[in-house]
Formats: sequence, structure tokens, C-alpha cells
Amino acid sequence: MERRLVVADIHGHYSTLIGVLEKAGYNPDKDRLFLLGDYIDRGDASGATLKYVRSLVENGAVALRGNHEQMMLDAVKDPGQLTLWLYNRGDMTLKNFGGHIPDWAIGFVESLPLYHEEPDYILVHAGLRPNVPLEQQTPRDLLWIREPFFNEYTGKPVVFGHTPTKLLHGKWEPWFGDSKIGIDTGIAYGGVLTLMDLDTKETWVI
Repeated sequence: MERRLVVADIHGHYSTLIGVLEKAGYNPDKDRLFLLGDYIDRGDASGATLKYVRSLVENGAVALRGNHEQMMLDAVKDPGQLTLWLYNRGDMTLKNFGGHIPDWAIGFVESLPLYHEEPDYILVHAGLRPNVPLEQQTPRDLLWIREPFFNEYTGKPVVFGHTPTKLLHGKWEPWFGDSKIGIDTGIAYGGVLTLMDLDTKETWVI
């Protein structure tokens, strides 16, 4: 049976991502994998992580853009945006890349969609603006929204990262709200990385 596996907010934890996929026995020929953004910053292997995510996409995975990838793009295109990215630990990514973001990384991040829709779920990095149709959502909300989404949104179930689950229910475990599932279990903040089966809700954690 085909599994639909989802993970978010890896933040440069390359070996942890590899480990959790191995723990779940991920097989690209049999499983579908969704990655919900924030592959870079805060961890010490952003370059390797981004390259690995690119290889996963080449083998059938769906990877979305996160706000950290967007900050990197903005900083590359507009030096005035550099301070914001560095403040959010873009300095670690820049150092990891040897002080210069390579063209392949920029091109790959630019190619990443901001959301993905399944028949029964919407997958997105941050969330959706309540009462706004999916096709009318702004990039800002898709990448950054917090309280209006998880306090007020109802509708087709949304799986998201971005907001660490400890802020939602005090635990480094997936959060199940009304029409919402949060899966950023805080690997960047001393928590864990969680891979979840969308259908059974089984999890693999490192």
C-alpha cells in the first residue's frame, strides 16, 4: 500500500533527515514524500540538506518552499534584506556554503511551490488566511502566518510546519487542531524531527 509521508522544518539537520527516512523505511518507488519547507538555517549542514532535498524531488518527492528559503532568496536579490536573513541564522547557511549561495541552490529554491493540494489535505509551510480561497492566498501568509490560521481557520484539513508544536500544546509532538495538523516538532530548538504517515498518523522520530 502506498504511504504518504510528510516532514517539515529540517533546518540543516541533514543526518537527522536521512535517519528518520531510513527509520520509516522510505522507498521512493512505493511511498510518496512531502517536505514542507525550511531546509536551511539554524543547523550546521544546510548545503547538504538542500542538495539532498533536491535529490528527493528528482526521485518523486514534493518539496515546498519555507520562509527561510524565501529569506535567502530575498537576501540574494536585495542586499537590504540580508540583515533579516542573518538574524534568523542565515549566517550559518552562508558559512556552510562558503560565503556564497550557489546558482543551483537559488534555482532549486525558486522552483519550489508554496503549497500542494491532495484530495483530502492541503499541505503548506505556515498556513492559510481564514476565509480566503486557496488560489487567492498571498505568499506572505503561506510562508509566515501563525495565530489567525491556527486560531480561526476551518475547512479542508491543512498540514503545516513553521510554528513549533511546543508553542501549540507544550509538547514536541504533532499537534492536531480543528482542520489542522502541525508537524514542526522543533529539531531547530532542541526538539525532534518527526516524519508522519498522513493516513495512519504513525510517526517516526529522531
